[in-house]
Amino acid sequence: MSDVEDTLYADPRLVDLYDLLNAGDWDYAFYAKRVGKQNRKVLDLGCGTGTFALRLAADGHDVVAIDPSPTMINYARHRPGSSAVEWIVGHAVSARKRAPFEVATMTGHAFQCLLTDDEINATLRAVHEVLRTGGRFMFETRNPIVRPWTFWTQALSTRSVQSEQHGPVDVFHECTAVAEPLVELETHYVFGRDNTQQISKSQLRFMHREELASAISKAGFHDVEWFGDWDGAPFQEASSREIIAICHA
Repeated sequence: MSDVEDTLYADPRLVDLYDLLNAGDWDYAFYAKRVGKQNRKVLDLGCGTGTFALRLAADGHDVVAIDPSPTMINYARHRPGSSAVEWIVGHAVSARKRAPFEVATMTGHAFQCLLTDDEINATLRAVHEVLRTGGRFMFETRNPIVRPWTFWTQALSTRSVQSEQHGPVDVFHECTAVAEPLVELETHYVFGRDNTQQISKSQLRFMHREELASAISKAGFHDVEWFGDWDGAPFQEASSREIIAICHA
């Protein structure tokens, strides 16, 4: 994980804002459709505030949700319906005692928080190990070809949200360094209620599809379905914003 402290996942005030700032159902709807309605044992890796894990549990699935942030897991455990999910602070290897799973998911671009080859390879191997034969691992990463970080400027990314706990909050992203495959950014928060400001610093890794396919194969997955957007369109290297992978064990 990043050596740069990312308060987005550790500061309770920013965790409170996470779902508000990441509203939208297109990615969850995409994955939920492919998980299906038949009861399955699902691992939600990098579960964050637990939104998708709770949705899967409400659909009748047996869900184990894991995240390295104690603050995120604590938030998830106090949400309505949380008793239907097993919450664990940890990483992919923490799921071994709960294996085997039929499906594993990693949403919210959480895969991009794996910054080194060792972290990526270890995570892919660990997920493969906890999946039953025929199981699937579903995740996404942003396509570096379209250079999404060029839109992470104050002028292009500023928006305002209204929080019940914290009142009006203005938010914008600012890309501070690009040394591919790593990109550093700051997220700025201006809290209108008490006129305070906060900055969350993050690092993300961007992988090309070919590099990602090689790592997936090396981990033992035998087949991958590739998509380029949440409408189910096939991946197009030059134009797709997302690289969505459904890996078959």
